[in-house]
Amino acid sequence: MIPKKQNWLDLAIEIYNFHAKQLKEDSKWTIAKTAVALNRSVGSVSQNITVAQWSISHEKKLRRCYSFKEALDFIN
Repeated sequence: MIPKKQNWLDLAIEIYNFHAKQLKEDSKWTIAKTAVALNRSVGSVSQNITVAQWSISHEKKLRRCYSFKEALDFIN
């Protein structure tokens, strides 16, 4: 079976969940540490966390966005 390709919102939520779990275990955990752990830029992690937090109350609207950039434009 071919695994389903993860979309941008699911990835953002996964990054947010990872960061939140680490922060719960270590109160000094930072976005920079998450970026290093996931081999991503700090800016990328920050944007993903922002989108994931918005999805808590605006998931339906974000799911209608065609791209991550469109979602960021919606939020800003």
